[in-house]
Amino acid sequence: NGGILVLGTGSNYEKVLKELTQSGIRETPFSWFALAIGIIAKGVEPGSRIYNNVFSNLLNDNQPLPGAVVATLTNLGLDIKDKLDNASQDLFCFPDSSVDKKQRLQVLADLSYGLSLGLTVSKEDGSLEKVSSEEALADLNTISEVSKVDIEAELDEDDLNSVIEFMVDVAIKNYQLFSK
Repeated sequence: NGGILVLGTGSNYEKVLKELTQSGIRETPFSWFALAIGIIAKGVEPGSRIYNNVFSNLLNDNQPLPGAVVATLTNLGLDIKDKLDNASQDLFCFPDSSVDKKQRLQVLADLSYGLSLGLTVSKEDGSLEKVSSEEALADLNTISEVSKVDIEAELDEDDLNSVIEFMVDVAIKNYQLFSK
């Protein structure tokens, strides 16, 4: 933990995917992961009641989360918080080019969806809040557009890296603003 990973090694992607699926999150696991990034960036503590409630309310039809899911999300959340503290560029654990292009684009769509959702959460009570800052709204609109990516599209690695860098920068900027 706390080691610096090179963007695109894929090892963290495999680790996160394995942890989430083993805990029972089989559908869009990276939406859950990016939601964690977004809510931690908004100042919610990993493992707190609000943290767990956000997942059950937004991604689990208001049903309580199984213990294995709570444990996994808390552990991932602590890793995410560490990466945000250190402004790590490998925040999203994005798969490298050895992973199928369609799958990579689907992960990008899931990450951007989860992040945009997480960045609208209130750290006070976990409810969705109105975003009033012009800059925050512009960032959210950009990230929301990314979630509509065509998974059949051509994949330009430079464009992809730019999009991921932008999402990392937005998450870090929010974290520095809200975690005070």
